[in-house]
Amino acid sequence: MTRVQTLLIANPKGGCGKTTLATNVAGFLAGKRQRVAIADDDPQQSASFWLGRRPALFPKIVPAPAEARERKDFDWIVVDSPAGLHGDQLRDEVRRADAVLIPLTPSVFDMAATARFLHTIAEYKAVKGGELPIGLVAMRFDARTHSASELDEFLKACSFPVVGHLRDTQVYVYCARDGASVFDMPRSRAEQDWEQWKPLTRWIGRLAT
Repeated sequence: MTRVQTLLIANPKGGCGKTTLATNVAGFLAGKRQRVAIADDDPQQSASFWLGRRPALFPKIVPAPAEARERKDFDWIVVDSPAGLHGDQLRDEVRRADAVLIPLTPSVFDMAATARFLHTIAEYKAVKGGELPIGLVAMRFDARTHSASELDEFLKACSFPVVGHLRDTQVYVYCARDGASVFDMPRSRAEQDWEQWKPLTRWIGRLAT
């Protein structure tokens, strides 16, 4: 990789899994011996809390430096964006990104907020021109539920690709508590999650080529 890649995790709806997705994406990349930093732009600072709890024996992830020139020392910057992202702030975040991941849960509120968000960013020049990869990720997904079926119908109607379905499991709760990602967990606890992540990690891998 010749330059830093900025991966923006964004959705204006709060509680849709942005920090869970950001920390686990960072964990995956760090496990591949990439130099990874998290830019925690959310006022709640949940990703920073997670970083503070991360054991030293796990692959290294650090807070992103404020200065752009210092970010050149990294392979990846994963941006955990705030809820309510809109207007000029949204446009600036998207302009700085090399790719965008948009998490959403099987909730009518998430789907409504995401639909408005997708309509907004679809008008941006880089998105219209197909220069900015955008992927949708279903979070807390349980295929046995009616709400999951509704989410799948919503996703089928979207013009952007669905790059992952991540299950509703306590594994992510434990990871948040312990400063871990599913990729730091033993196979016996996270093998199902590793399998679910494969489409998403392949999508991320293509960004670096």
